[in-house]
Amino acid sequence: MCTKVLVRLICAAALLSAAACGPRGDLDHSTRKLLGELDGYVAARDVYTARKMDQMDALRKLCRTTEDPDHRYDLEMSIAEEYFAFSFDSTQAYLKHCQDLALKMKDQERYNRASIELGHLYAKAGNYLEANSLLYGQIDTSALSEALMTDYLYYLYDFSMDLAGNSGMVERLSIPPAASFRQRLLDLLPKDSDRWRTLLRDRLTEEDRLASADSVAHLLLAGTTPEEHVYAIYAFHLSDIAERDGRPTDRMAWLIRSAECDMMNAVRDYASLTMVAQNILSYDVDRSFRYLRIAQEDALAYNAKLRPWQISRFLMEVEDAYSARQSRSRLFSMVAAILLAIMVLTLSVITWFLVTRSRKLTRMRALLESNNAQLAAANAELNVLNKQISKADKVKEEYIVDFLQGLSEQVALLRSEDNRFRNLLKQGKSDQLFKELAISERSERALEEFYRKFDETFLALYPDFVEQFNALLQEDARIVPPKGRLTTELRIFALIRLGMDDSKKIATMLDYSVSTIYNHKVAIKNAALGDRSKFEEQVKMIGK
Repeated sequence: MCTKVLVRLICAAALLSAAACGPRGDLDHSTRKLLGELDGYVAARDVYTARKMDQMDALRKLCRTTEDPDHRYDLEMSIAEEYFAFSFDSTQAYLKHCQDLALKMKDQERYNRASIELGHLYAKAGNYLEANSLLYGQIDTSALSEALMTDYLYYLYDFSMDLAGNSGMVERLSIPPAASFRQRLLDLLPKDSDRWRTLLRDRLTEEDRLASADSVAHLLLAGTTPEEHVYAIYAFHLSDIAERDGRPTDRMAWLIRSAECDMMNAVRDYASLTMVAQNILSYDVDRSFRYLRIAQEDALAYNAKLRPWQISRFLMEVEDAYSARQSRSRLFSMVAAILLAIMVLTLSVITWFLVTRSRKLTRMRALLESNNAQLAAANAELNVLNKQISKADKVKEEYIVDFLQGLSEQVALLRSEDNRFRNLLKQGKSDQLFKELAISERSERALEEFYRKFDETFLALYPDFVEQFNALLQEDARIVPPKGRLTTELRIFALIRLGMDDSKKIATMLDYSVSTIYNHKVAIKNAALGDRSKFEEQVKMIGK
């Protein structure tokens, strides 16, 4: 009973200590599930990027072997389209080369198309001065065909929308509002086209007719798939409508789907992942920082100025989150100290109880001195009890010292790291902070420490476990672990000895996959001396 009370107190203190640096708040089940799926897409980001590079390499090789200027122009425009959301510099280079090709061919239509696309690129990348100069100052609208005029007007509309949405940028430009282009485009475009529906969706959203805007947005989304980049754009607009309509769960769901599509299509110029990071900052600081670091890496790789500027505005919230987490750490440290005091008091009461009981047994032995048989039995019982008391005292002292030392080291480590991170933020060294977070081995060290504590505690309780476990196996399959430690297989069956049968729970506790647990269990059972179906029951009897 004494050991059970002690173990429960230690577990409670460990949980409080872990909570001090864990996620805060709570997210609904569907959002947590979607974030787990997004983690998978983020983990596969390099695979999607490599696939994208292979596709573009194939286009570039084909372009290099093409001598016909008309065909080469079309190929380079296609390459620029593929690069549009992947690399600002490469897109700009190909579009400028297309301008040069069109001039050499003396093809004004193609020159205008390349120029309009280049102006659109500048607008989307946040180079508003360059976009304004090109779209409003260098395009001869009288020479545009009807189709190209429609593209030109649509890009002017998009430019106006982007500039209005990022009014905090340095540039101050006076350009016509988006509404001045919208009605003209609605009259020019086919009513079943995506652009026409996009314009209608924007107008309905501005007019606060959110139900109708949501329907049009879903109609746009139905015409595409997550394998297309435009799916991410439509999903992003659905998140904006959901936010305006007061549906935060739906907003997060659409932002996450948009970010997943960006990852799948190897897009580097995006906003969804940054907004996801911002929305989960108060719930899951570590995951938010990981997403923000990835968004910053992609923004720098894209090499435009809009996204890094947007991300920099988020850094103040990062500092606030660190301050909040530091406050929580102090609170939980105080609670842990109170719990430790309660534990010491409880152990003192237990010790008093054991000493009192020992004294009672001593008096009983004095009363039974006249009977030799009873005296021998009493002496034997007293010796056993004294050994148990001595062992309990020793375990108690070891647990208290170990717990105090571990708690002190953890508090010191947290305080040191939080102070260092905060100083980096105050000094504006966010890049260095992200690098340190990226190479942090805190979770690996914590896991290794957990294994060590688990091994030492279990072997203290069951010192003959390894020997008795090997007695159940064939001689060539017996395990010889390092002194004072357990192997992976021994840890799995140690938990089974403690009554944990669920492989999923074992995998969660030991930070292994369920398949790893299953494979180790099957391999050990196949090497059993007796009936393999009864092997786990035999393990549970060890030490009894």
